[in-house]
Amino acid sequence: MNRMANPMREACTERHFIVISFLLEGFNARPMEIWSPWQFFTVPETSGECNRRALRACYKHSTQLFSLTMLTLGLSNMRDAAAALVEDGRIVAAAEEERFVRIKHVSALPVHAIRHCLKERGVQLSEVDAVVVPWKYWELGRRASLALAAMMRSPQLFWVKGKRSAERLAHEWKELALLRWYLTQEVDGTRCPQPIFLDHHLCHAASSFFVSPYERAAVLVIDGASESHSTLLGLADHRTIHVLKRTPLPHSLGQFYAAMTAYLGFTPDQDEYIVMGLAAYGEPRYATAIRDHVLRAQSNGEFTLNVRILDFHLARVGLFSPRLLELLGPNRRSQEEISQRHRDVAASVQAALEEVALHLARYLRDATKADQLCLAGGVAYNCVANSRIWRESGFKEVYIPSAAGDSGAAMGAALWHCVRQGRMRGRAVMNACDWGPQFSEAECLQALQQSGLVGQRLSDEELCEKTAFELSCGRLVFWFQGRMEWGPRALGHRSLLADPRREDMRAVINAKVKQREMFRPFAPSVLEEEAANYFDLPAPSPFMLFTAPVKPGAKGLIPAVVHVDGSARVQTVDRDSNPRFRRLIEAFARRTGVPVLLNTSFNVQEPIVCTPEDAIRCFLRTDVEWLVLGHLLVGRPAAGRG
Repeated sequence: MNRMANPMREACTERHFIVISFLLEGFNARPMEIWSPWQFFTVPETSGECNRRALRACYKHSTQLFSLTMLTLGLSNMRDAAAALVEDGRIVAAAEEERFVRIKHVSALPVHAIRHCLKERGVQLSEVDAVVVPWKYWELGRRASLALAAMMRSPQLFWVKGKRSAERLAHEWKELALLRWYLTQEVDGTRCPQPIFLDHHLCHAASSFFVSPYERAAVLVIDGASESHSTLLGLADHRTIHVLKRTPLPHSLGQFYAAMTAYLGFTPDQDEYIVMGLAAYGEPRYATAIRDHVLRAQSNGEFTLNVRILDFHLARVGLFSPRLLELLGPNRRSQEEISQRHRDVAASVQAALEEVALHLARYLRDATKADQLCLAGGVAYNCVANSRIWRESGFKEVYIPSAAGDSGAAMGAALWHCVRQGRMRGRAVMNACDWGPQFSEAECLQALQQSGLVGQRLSDEELCEKTAFELSCGRLVFWFQGRMEWGPRALGHRSLLADPRREDMRAVINAKVKQREMFRPFAPSVLEEEAANYFDLPAPSPFMLFTAPVKPGAKGLIPAVVHVDGSARVQTVDRDSNPRFRRLIEAFARRTGVPVLLNTSFNVQEPIVCTPEDAIRCFLRTDVEWLVLGHLLVGRPAAGRG
């Protein structure tokens, strides 16, 4: 009767003892004893340091009495740093660090995002059961061999690669090597569990499959680089992810597209979506040259990238081989006017990416015979390529999470750890992605008061009707509601909204707010059940990760959201995920007969806003007429008189 498991000897609190005693009363056990079919052991009367290990020990020896959940914190300090908290496979909170520090695509220890996740659950760092990272930072063999090969080929290339590696060693990899110490010092002062480091691409795969609606699916991960690879092809079920094939570095679709983004005068690893939008204005006149000399699909689901002609690391610093310039012409400078040749190069680059991505998906379909596909990795943000895969690869269904890139890998790491530990007690399909911070009406009122603005409180019905009226009159509305979205898309929680029926709305938004390239499209948000009347969309698209042709009869109705090629990047809004945003679209539909709103991100050349203070600062920097903070409607004096 006096035997006790070691974890129980190490730590037990009065709080834990009271809970245990209460649970045991119904079993007629003495308060100082815990019974299990396997053994008896006694709880000590003395209280020690608060430690969840006490309850975990009880769980191991008395699973019939109570169930203890497992909290897993996933984090990434690489580009698009982020954190996510998962409880037995169910998402509690997730956020990207850029939203807090206001630096786009920041690489940093995501301290603010971690604090948000812990606050949402009401726990300290020491109460988390596991801290997991989607990167095995010590696996340098492949990268070291590539660096040596670069040195043999080009001293300039070796210097560029060496400089980048030194920067990462001094920053991201140093943080990972000392991660436990850093987190203990910087998050909340409590002790961090020993971090666990997991395979990067398996975490990407987990970030998609384990929030998808599928019991079994093929998985395709395409990004710039993991520890040693650039793609993963596999098959997943509820227990594991079977890896079928990987593509080793330096052959990388993500690095190919990023390098060509730099060639076109944009910022690599940031502005790839600009190239995707520009591609619709060109003809793929250079696709054959790229296919023959730069990026080539091989048999058996493989491809090669000729890094002697196009090297990502040189491209990042604006250096391109004479052979590439011979094939495509001079690279564009960042301030240079965009010519038709640049548009044609963008179209050719997009076509080459689509061909290889489709080649990989078709091989995976043949190899697995699966009907469902889960996509992840940074290249899965290329919604034009996603749509070709959906329509042409042979898969019946395709799922992509809202955060498919490296931020999503932080959540994937937490989910993958739960699977490995057998603690996925119930998968929850991610149909919505509002996992970020939310703010009370009192906090919104305080922010307005500090800025000198006044908000009018309206009921849900009044708010949606008034906002729909203002939108129908051609006015712009910043819409700030509930918890912030997870991922790069504004989906009705931190959005700028407008009337899609106005052909001049793109120019209006660029003049009043965005100050960006005129060729870039804006997205429509449509009631899910009405989507088929406007778009040739085979299934719901809640996260704006697919494009669809706009139906001929609808192009004249919603011209502001129709791209030059006749397509649109669609968000479908169902009945449950975002009720207030849906009510607004319904109110706009009653007033105009069109169940569609133009929806773009609530920001001006910065990360999407996070707090009410961010929203107000952004509002005051623009000429947008209205700001909605929860139930509060805020207008400029001129707009208020309208």
